[in-house]
Amino acid sequence: GYDILLDHSLKPWLIEINASPSLTASGKEDYELKFGLLNDVLNVLDLEGRLTGKEIRVGGWDLLWNDGPVFVKEMMPETNLETYLSTNSFLGCQNTRQDQLREIYSMAEVMKK
Repeated sequence: GYDILLDHSLKPWLIEINASPSLTASGKEDYELKFGLLNDVLNVLDLEGRLTGKEIRVGGWDLLWNDGPVFVKEMMPETNLETYLSTNSFLGCQNTRQDQLREIYSMAEVMKK
């Protein structure tokens, strides 16, 4: 199978070629990966019409570009005073909801002080 990305001018870019693509799982980790992929794809397709169109994250995917980069102000953990801009993306991070909720909770506790 060929994975191709189309840019804004519909120019195709070859991303990768798979010798024998398959959704059949060869083990537990492979099953979890492929199940998660299919689950995310179905969430992005929004067949049930639940999305508003203003989401920043859908199906474990991040909004990376929406007519400009998405930044958020964050506090420096050491001082709790200074702020800096960081990209509002979890790209390259493990997408685990429980860990992310713990991080949000801990940052909220720091901001209360």
